[in-house]
Amino acid sequence: MQQGNDPLNGWPAFTTMRACYQCARCTSGCPVATLDPEYNPRRIFRLAVLGEKEAVLKDEKLWYCLACYTCQERCPEEVRPAEVLLALKNLACERGFAPAALLAAARLVAEDGRLYNIDEFHNEYREEEGLPALDEETGILGKLLALTGLQGRLEE
Repeated sequence: MQQGNDPLNGWPAFTTMRACYQCARCTSGCPVATLDPEYNPRRIFRLAVLGEKEAVLKDEKLWYCLACYTCQERCPEEVRPAEVLLALKNLACERGFAPAALLAAARLVAEDGRLYNIDEFHNEYREEEGLPALDEETGILGKLLALTGLQGRLEE
C-alpha cells in the first residue's frame, strides 16, 4: 500500500493494527465485552485500519476499555490492543473528543486532588480501619498538573 493511501498514515503508534487479522480473541476474552456485547475492540481496530479516524475517536465505547490487558495476552499477532486503545484515547483527548464525564472527573482531581471531598466522616472511617487521616491540602497535584500542561487544557 502506498503511503499516501495508507489510512493509518500519521498514526505511527498504531502500525501494529495492520497485523490484526480479526480473529476476535481480543473481544472474546474482554470482560467489558462480556457485560456489554456492543463493546468490540476488534471493531475499533477495523474502523481505524479502514481510515475512519473521526468515528473511532468520537466513539464513546473507546472509553470502556479497563486496561486489564486480557486482550493483549490473548492476541496471537502481538497487536498490543490495550496499548493501542490507550493511544487512541490519548489521541481523542488531543483532538478534543474526550467524554464530558472524563473531563469533569479530571477537573475535580485538578481542583481538589481527589474525585470526592474528604470530610470528617471519611477520616473517622479511616481511623476505624487503622489508616491515617487525609488532609484537604493537595497542592503537589496542582503543581504536577501545571507542569504537564493538563491544568491549562482543563481550563479551556
